[in-house]
Amino acid sequence: MYKRWYLPYILLLSLLVTILPVCDVYAAPVISTDYPGVIVQPGANLTFPLTISGVSGKVSLGVSSVPKGWDAQIFGDGRLINAVFVKPNSEVDAELHVKVPQDVADGKYTIGVMARSAGGNSLIDIDITVNGGAVGSDEIEVQYPSLSGPDTATYNFRATLTNNSGRSRSYNLGVDAPQGWQVTFKPAYQSDQIASLSLDAGKSQDLDISVDPPDNVKAGKYTITVAAISGQDVAKANLEVVITGNYKMKVSTQDERLNADVTAGHKGSVTFTIKNEGSADLHGITFSSEAPQNWSVTFAPESIDLIPAGETRQVTAFITPDSRAIAGDYMVGITASAKETSESMDIRTTVHTSTLWGLVGVVIVVAVVGWVMWTFRKYGRR
Repeated sequence: MYKRWYLPYILLLSLLVTILPVCDVYAAPVISTDYPGVIVQPGANLTFPLTISGVSGKVSLGVSSVPKGWDAQIFGDGRLINAVFVKPNSEVDAELHVKVPQDVADGKYTIGVMARSAGGNSLIDIDITVNGGAVGSDEIEVQYPSLSGPDTATYNFRATLTNNSGRSRSYNLGVDAPQGWQVTFKPAYQSDQIASLSLDAGKSQDLDISVDPPDNVKAGKYTITVAAISGQDVAKANLEVVITGNYKMKVSTQDERLNADVTAGHKGSVTFTIKNEGSADLHGITFSSEAPQNWSVTFAPESIDLIPAGETRQVTAFITPDSRAIAGDYMVGITASAKETSESMDIRTTVHTSTLWGLVGVVIVVAVVGWVMWTFRKYGRR
Protein backbone atom coordinates (compact mmCIF):
# COMPACT_ATOMS: atom_id res chain seq x y z
CA MET A 1 0.00 0.00 0.00
CA TYR A 2 2.82 2.36 0.89
CA LYS A 3 4.66 1.65 -2.36
CA ARG A 4 1.58 2.27 -4.55
CA TRP A 5 1.02 5.74 -2.99
CA TYR A 6 4.60 6.94 -3.60
CA LEU A 7 5.07 5.48 -7.07
CA PRO A 8 3.31 8.32 -9.06
CA TYR A 9 5.56 10.95 -7.48
CA ILE A 10 8.65 8.98 -8.44
CA LEU A 11 7.39 8.68 -12.01
CA LEU A 12 6.59 12.42 -12.15
CA LEU A 13 10.05 13.38 -10.88
CA SER A 14 11.69 11.11 -13.46
CA LEU A 15 9.60 12.69 -16.20
CA LEU A 16 10.64 16.20 -15.16
CA VAL A 17 14.30 15.25 -15.12
CA THR A 18 13.89 13.93 -18.65
CA ILE A 19 11.89 16.84 -20.06
CA LEU A 20 13.74 19.85 -18.54
CA PRO A 21 16.96 19.56 -20.66
CA VAL A 22 14.83 19.26 -23.78
CA CYS A 23 13.01 22.48 -22.86
CA ASP A 24 16.42 24.21 -22.34
CA VAL A 25 17.38 23.35 -25.92
CA TYR A 26 14.31 25.14 -27.28
CA ALA A 27 14.64 28.22 -25.04
CA ALA A 28 15.89 31.59 -26.37
CA PRO A 29 19.52 32.38 -25.46
CA VAL A 30 20.46 35.21 -23.17
CA ILE A 31 23.33 37.50 -24.21
CA SER A 32 24.65 40.15 -21.84
CA THR A 33 27.59 42.41 -21.09
CA ASP A 34 28.42 44.15 -17.86
CA TYR A 35 28.76 47.66 -19.32
CA PRO A 36 26.51 48.16 -22.36
CA GLY A 37 27.12 51.93 -22.41
CA VAL A 38 30.55 53.61 -22.55
CA ILE A 39 32.00 57.04 -23.27
CA VAL A 40 35.17 57.11 -25.38
CA GLN A 41 37.38 59.33 -27.51
CA PRO A 42 37.56 59.09 -31.31
CA GLY A 43 39.91 56.36 -32.47
CA ALA A 44 39.42 54.20 -29.38
CA ASN A 45 39.73 50.41 -29.51
CA LEU A 46 37.08 48.82 -27.28
CA THR A 47 36.53 45.33 -25.93
CA PHE A 48 33.15 44.29 -24.52
CA PRO A 49 32.98 40.94 -22.68
CA LEU A 50 29.87 38.96 -23.71
CA THR A 51 28.15 36.18 -21.79
CA ILE A 52 25.82 33.71 -23.53
CA SER A 53 23.56 31.61 -21.26
CA GLY A 54 19.98 30.41 -20.70
CA VAL A 55 20.14 27.71 -23.34
CA SER A 56 22.05 24.57 -24.17
CA GLY A 57 23.42 23.68 -27.56
CA LYS A 58 24.71 25.73 -30.46
CA VAL A 59 24.11 29.49 -30.41
CA SER A 60 24.90 31.61 -33.47
CA LEU A 61 26.40 35.05 -32.83
CA GLY A 62 26.58 38.08 -35.07
CA VAL A 63 26.80 41.86 -35.16
CA SER A 64 23.32 42.90 -36.28
CA SER A 65 24.03 46.61 -36.68
CA VAL A 66 27.14 48.81 -36.69
CA PRO A 67 27.64 52.48 -37.64
CA LYS A 68 29.10 53.11 -41.09
CA GLY A 69 32.89 53.15 -41.07
CA TRP A 70 33.15 51.32 -37.74
CA ASP A 71 34.65 47.87 -37.27
CA ALA A 72 32.98 45.39 -34.88
CA GLN A 73 33.78 41.67 -34.64
CA ILE A 74 33.20 38.87 -32.14
CA PHE A 75 36.11 36.83 -30.78
CA GLY A 76 36.44 33.73 -28.63
CA ASP A 77 39.75 32.56 -27.20
CA GLY A 78 41.50 35.03 -29.51
CA ARG A 79 39.80 33.75 -32.67
CA LEU A 80 37.13 35.33 -34.80
CA ILE A 81 33.91 33.37 -34.17
CA ASN A 82 30.25 33.34 -35.24
CA ALA A 83 28.84 30.70 -32.86
CA VAL A 84 29.36 29.15 -29.44
CA PHE A 85 28.25 25.91 -27.85
CA VAL A 86 26.59 26.18 -24.45
CA LYS A 87 26.56 23.14 -22.26
CA PRO A 88 23.47 22.43 -20.13
CA ASN A 89 23.27 24.67 -17.10
CA SER A 90 26.34 26.55 -18.22
CA GLU A 91 27.38 29.76 -19.98
CA VAL A 92 30.03 30.78 -22.54
CA ASP A 93 32.11 33.95 -22.66
CA ALA A 94 33.07 35.84 -25.82
CA GLU A 95 34.32 39.35 -26.68
CA LEU A 96 33.09 42.09 -28.96
CA HIS A 97 35.97 44.13 -30.38
CA VAL A 98 35.09 47.59 -31.67
CA LYS A 99 37.33 50.05 -33.53
CA VAL A 100 36.02 53.60 -33.32
CA PRO A 101 37.06 55.69 -36.37
CA GLN A 102 39.51 58.49 -35.69
CA ASP A 103 37.48 61.02 -37.65
CA VAL A 104 34.07 60.22 -36.17
CA ALA A 105 31.99 63.13 -34.90
CA ASP A 106 30.96 63.41 -31.28
CA GLY A 107 27.64 61.71 -30.59
CA LYS A 108 25.91 58.55 -29.51
CA TYR A 109 26.26 55.38 -31.59
CA THR A 110 24.72 51.92 -31.13
CA ILE A 111 26.05 48.49 -32.03
CA GLY A 112 23.65 45.53 -31.97
CA VAL A 113 24.77 41.98 -31.16
CA MET A 114 22.41 39.04 -31.74
CA ALA A 115 22.44 35.51 -30.35
CA ARG A 116 20.28 32.93 -32.15
CA SER A 117 19.40 29.37 -31.16
CA ALA A 118 16.71 26.85 -32.09
CA GLY A 119 14.51 28.34 -29.40
CA GLY A 120 14.67 32.00 -30.52
CA ASN A 121 16.80 35.13 -30.70
CA SER A 122 18.26 37.54 -28.20
CA LEU A 123 19.56 41.02 -28.98
CA ILE A 124 21.66 43.40 -26.96
CA ASP A 125 22.32 47.05 -27.90
CA ILE A 126 25.63 48.55 -26.87
CA ASP A 127 25.65 52.32 -26.70
CA ILE A 128 28.93 54.12 -27.42
CA THR A 129 29.09 57.83 -26.80
CA VAL A 130 31.99 59.49 -28.63
CA ASN A 131 33.34 62.55 -26.90
CA GLY A 132 36.62 64.12 -27.98
CA GLY A 133 37.22 65.37 -24.45
CA ALA A 134 36.31 62.17 -22.68
CA VAL A 135 38.66 60.33 -20.38
CA GLY A 136 39.18 56.64 -20.75
CA SER A 137 41.70 56.45 -23.60
CA ASP A 138 45.40 56.25 -22.93
CA GLU A 139 47.49 58.98 -24.49
CA ILE A 140 51.04 59.99 -25.30
CA GLU A 141 51.66 63.70 -25.11
CA VAL A 142 54.86 65.10 -26.62
CA GLN A 143 56.22 68.40 -25.37
CA TYR A 144 57.91 69.47 -28.62
CA PRO A 145 56.77 67.09 -31.37
CA SER A 146 58.75 68.75 -34.21
CA LEU A 147 62.54 69.21 -34.19
CA SER A 148 64.97 70.23 -36.92
CA GLY A 149 68.71 70.12 -37.44
CA PRO A 150 71.56 68.55 -39.41
CA ASP A 151 71.69 64.93 -40.46
CA THR A 152 74.38 64.14 -37.91
CA ALA A 153 72.31 65.18 -34.89
CA THR A 154 70.40 62.97 -32.43
CA TYR A 155 66.89 64.25 -31.77
CA ASN A 156 65.55 63.87 -28.22
CA PHE A 157 61.84 64.16 -27.51
CA ARG A 158 60.18 64.32 -24.10
CA ALA A 159 56.84 62.51 -24.00
CA THR A 160 54.36 61.61 -21.27
CA LEU A 161 52.37 58.35 -21.31
CA THR A 162 49.16 58.49 -19.25
CA ASN A 163 46.99 55.54 -18.22
CA ASN A 164 43.39 56.75 -18.44
CA SER A 165 41.83 53.28 -18.44
CA GLY A 166 40.81 53.17 -14.78
CA ARG A 167 42.92 50.10 -14.07
CA SER A 168 46.57 49.11 -13.97
CA ARG A 169 48.08 48.35 -17.33
CA SER A 170 51.25 47.05 -18.94
CA TYR A 171 52.40 48.70 -22.17
CA ASN A 172 54.68 47.53 -24.95
CA LEU A 173 56.48 50.41 -26.62
CA GLY A 174 56.70 50.39 -30.39
CA VAL A 175 57.70 52.65 -33.25
CA ASP A 176 56.98 53.08 -36.94
CA ALA A 177 59.93 54.93 -38.53
CA PRO A 178 61.53 55.20 -41.99
CA GLN A 179 64.07 52.52 -42.82
CA GLY A 180 67.41 53.00 -41.11
CA TRP A 181 66.17 55.28 -38.35
CA GLN A 182 66.92 54.21 -34.78
CA VAL A 183 64.50 55.00 -31.95
CA THR A 184 65.00 54.21 -28.27
CA PHE A 185 62.90 54.77 -25.13
CA LYS A 186 64.16 55.62 -21.67
CA PRO A 187 62.36 56.70 -18.51
CA ALA A 188 62.98 60.42 -18.05
CA TYR A 189 66.31 61.21 -16.40
CA GLN A 190 67.40 57.57 -16.53
CA SER A 191 69.95 55.79 -18.73
CA ASP A 192 68.37 52.35 -19.13
CA GLN A 193 66.56 51.67 -22.37
CA ILE A 194 63.12 50.11 -22.00
CA ALA A 195 60.72 48.27 -24.30
CA SER A 196 57.74 48.08 -21.92
CA LEU A 197 56.44 49.53 -18.69
CA SER A 198 53.50 49.27 -16.29
CA LEU A 199 51.32 52.09 -15.01
CA ASP A 200 48.68 52.22 -12.32
CA ALA A 201 45.30 53.70 -13.17
CA GLY A 202 45.49 57.46 -13.64
CA LYS A 203 49.29 57.55 -13.46
CA SER A 204 51.73 59.00 -15.98
CA GLN A 205 55.34 58.30 -16.95
CA ASP A 206 57.70 60.75 -18.64
CA LEU A 207 59.74 59.18 -21.42
CA ASP A 208 62.87 60.33 -23.24
CA ILE A 209 62.65 59.25 -26.86
CA SER A 210 65.90 59.42 -28.86
CA VAL A 211 65.77 59.43 -32.65
CA ASP A 212 68.93 58.86 -34.74
CA PRO A 213 68.68 59.38 -38.50
CA PRO A 214 70.72 57.04 -40.74
CA ASP A 215 74.00 58.10 -42.36
CA ASN A 216 73.67 60.14 -45.53
CA VAL A 217 70.00 60.82 -44.92
CA LYS A 218 68.68 63.41 -47.34
CA ALA A 219 67.29 66.72 -46.27
CA GLY A 220 63.54 66.68 -45.77
CA LYS A 221 60.73 66.13 -43.32
CA TYR A 222 60.35 62.73 -41.65
CA THR A 223 57.56 61.40 -39.42
CA ILE A 224 58.15 58.81 -36.70
CA THR A 225 55.14 57.29 -34.95
CA VAL A 226 55.63 55.99 -31.41
CA ALA A 227 53.03 53.84 -29.69
CA ALA A 228 52.21 52.32 -26.30
CA ILE A 229 50.23 49.10 -26.77
CA SER A 230 48.13 47.49 -24.06
CA GLY A 231 45.90 44.68 -25.28
CA GLN A 232 43.61 46.07 -27.95
CA ASP A 233 44.28 49.67 -26.96
CA VAL A 234 47.00 51.70 -28.65
CA ALA A 235 48.13 55.19 -27.71
CA LYS A 236 50.07 56.91 -30.49
CA ALA A 237 52.00 60.12 -31.09
CA ASN A 238 53.73 61.45 -34.18
CA LEU A 239 57.23 62.89 -33.96
CA GLU A 240 58.52 65.07 -36.77
CA VAL A 241 62.19 65.51 -37.68
CA VAL A 242 63.18 68.09 -40.26
CA ILE A 243 66.66 67.42 -41.66
CA THR A 244 68.06 70.69 -42.89
CA GLY A 245 70.95 68.91 -44.54
CA ASN A 246 74.51 70.03 -45.30
CA TYR A 247 75.95 71.32 -48.54
CA LYS A 248 79.16 69.84 -49.84
CA MET A 249 80.45 69.78 -53.40
CA LYS A 250 83.51 68.12 -54.92
CA VAL A 251 85.02 69.33 -58.19
CA SER A 252 87.59 67.14 -59.89
CA THR A 253 88.49 65.48 -63.15
CA GLN A 254 87.32 61.98 -63.92
CA ASP A 255 90.77 60.45 -63.37
CA GLU A 256 91.74 62.89 -60.57
CA ARG A 257 94.59 64.28 -62.74
CA LEU A 258 94.60 68.07 -62.56
CA ASN A 259 96.61 68.90 -65.67
CA ALA A 260 95.99 69.61 -69.32
CA ASP A 261 97.95 70.14 -72.53
CA VAL A 262 96.97 72.92 -74.91
CA THR A 263 98.45 74.72 -77.86
CA ALA A 264 98.92 78.46 -77.93
CA GLY A 265 96.06 80.11 -79.77
CA HIS A 266 94.07 76.87 -80.04
CA LYS A 267 91.13 75.62 -78.01
CA GLY A 268 91.72 72.67 -75.72
CA SER A 269 89.31 70.92 -73.40
CA VAL A 270 89.24 69.49 -69.90
CA THR A 271 86.33 67.38 -68.69
CA PHE A 272 85.60 67.51 -64.99
CA THR A 273 82.86 66.31 -62.64
CA ILE A 274 80.82 67.93 -59.92
CA LYS A 275 79.61 65.58 -57.18
CA ASN A 276 77.07 66.62 -54.59
CA GLU A 277 78.53 65.04 -51.45
CA GLY A 278 76.12 66.78 -49.10
CA SER A 279 72.73 65.66 -47.85
CA ALA A 280 70.80 68.48 -49.50
CA ASP A 281 70.25 69.27 -53.17
CA LEU A 282 72.40 71.90 -54.89
CA HIS A 283 70.66 74.51 -57.05
CA GLY A 284 71.75 76.92 -59.77
CA ILE A 285 75.33 75.79 -60.30
CA THR A 286 77.40 78.17 -62.45
CA PHE A 287 81.07 78.16 -63.47
CA SER A 288 83.84 80.73 -63.56
CA SER A 289 87.56 80.67 -64.22
CA GLU A 290 90.78 82.44 -63.37
CA ALA A 291 93.30 82.28 -66.22
CA PRO A 292 96.31 84.27 -67.56
CA GLN A 293 95.60 87.48 -69.47
CA ASN A 294 94.16 87.09 -72.96
CA TRP A 295 93.20 83.48 -72.28
CA SER A 296 89.64 82.30 -72.85
CA VAL A 297 87.78 79.69 -70.77
CA THR A 298 84.18 78.63 -71.55
CA PHE A 299 82.00 75.83 -70.18
CA ALA A 300 79.50 73.35 -71.58
CA PRO A 301 76.94 73.31 -70.15
CA GLU A 302 77.14 76.89 -68.97
CA SER A 303 75.11 76.10 -65.85
CA ILE A 304 73.24 73.27 -64.09
CA ASP A 305 69.86 73.86 -62.49
CA LEU A 306 69.96 71.04 -59.94
CA ILE A 307 72.25 68.33 -58.63
CA PRO A 308 70.40 66.08 -56.18
CA ALA A 309 72.25 64.88 -53.09
CA GLY A 310 74.64 62.06 -53.92
CA GLU A 311 74.56 62.58 -57.68
CA THR A 312 77.28 63.69 -60.12
CA ARG A 313 77.24 65.85 -63.24
CA GLN A 314 79.88 66.21 -65.96
CA VAL A 315 81.10 69.51 -67.38
CA THR A 316 83.65 70.37 -70.08
CA ALA A 317 85.90 73.42 -69.83
CA PHE A 318 87.27 74.75 -73.14
CA ILE A 319 90.60 76.53 -72.61
CA THR A 320 92.09 78.76 -75.33
CA PRO A 321 95.53 80.19 -74.46
CA ASP A 322 96.80 83.47 -75.90
CA SER A 323 98.17 82.90 -79.38
CA ARG A 324 101.41 84.56 -78.25
CA ALA A 325 101.74 82.47 -75.14
CA ILE A 326 105.20 81.09 -74.57
CA ALA A 327 105.50 77.37 -74.12
CA GLY A 328 105.40 76.35 -70.47
CA ASP A 329 103.10 75.57 -67.52
CA TYR A 330 100.30 77.87 -66.43
CA MET A 331 97.62 77.57 -63.72
CA VAL A 332 93.95 77.85 -64.64
CA GLY A 333 91.50 78.04 -61.76
CA ILE A 334 87.97 76.69 -62.20
CA THR A 335 85.20 77.40 -59.70
CA ALA A 336 81.75 75.83 -59.48
CA SER A 337 79.31 77.96 -57.49
CA ALA A 338 75.89 76.82 -56.27
CA LYS A 339 73.47 78.99 -54.36
CA GLU A 340 74.42 77.10 -51.23
CA THR A 341 78.19 76.56 -51.58
CA SER A 342 81.13 76.65 -54.00
CA GLU A 343 84.24 74.66 -54.76
CA SER A 344 87.36 75.31 -56.87
CA MET A 345 90.24 73.42 -58.43
CA ASP A 346 93.43 74.43 -60.22
CA ILE A 347 94.44 72.89 -63.55
CA ARG A 348 98.13 72.88 -64.42
CA THR A 349 97.99 73.79 -68.11
CA THR A 350 100.99 73.09 -70.29
CA VAL A 351 101.16 75.30 -73.39
CA HIS A 352 102.86 74.04 -76.52
CA THR A 353 103.68 76.33 -79.40
CA SER A 354 102.34 75.58 -82.84
CA THR A 355 104.51 73.53 -85.28
CA LEU A 356 103.78 76.21 -87.90
CA TRP A 357 106.09 78.59 -86.08
CA GLY A 358 108.74 75.90 -86.10
CA LEU A 359 108.47 75.59 -89.83
CA VAL A 360 108.62 79.36 -90.13
CA GLY A 361 111.78 79.33 -88.04
CA VAL A 362 113.35 76.67 -90.23
CA VAL A 363 112.49 78.69 -93.32
CA ILE A 364 114.03 81.80 -91.77
CA VAL A 365 117.20 79.91 -90.85
CA VAL A 366 117.48 78.42 -94.34
CA ALA A 367 116.92 81.86 -95.83
CA VAL A 368 119.61 83.42 -93.67
CA VAL A 369 122.09 80.67 -94.47
CA GLY A 370 121.31 81.00 -98.15
CA TRP A 371 121.75 84.75 -97.99
CA VAL A 372 125.13 84.40 -96.27
CA MET A 373 126.35 81.84 -98.82
CA TRP A 374 125.20 84.04 -101.69
CA THR A 375 126.99 87.00 -100.14
CA PHE A 376 130.29 85.10 -99.79
CA ARG A 377 130.13 83.86 -103.34
CA LYS A 378 129.41 87.24 -104.78
CA TYR A 379 131.82 89.37 -102.80
CA GLY A 380 134.23 86.85 -101.30
CA ARG A 381 136.52 86.70 -104.50
CA ARG A 382 137.25 90.42 -104.55
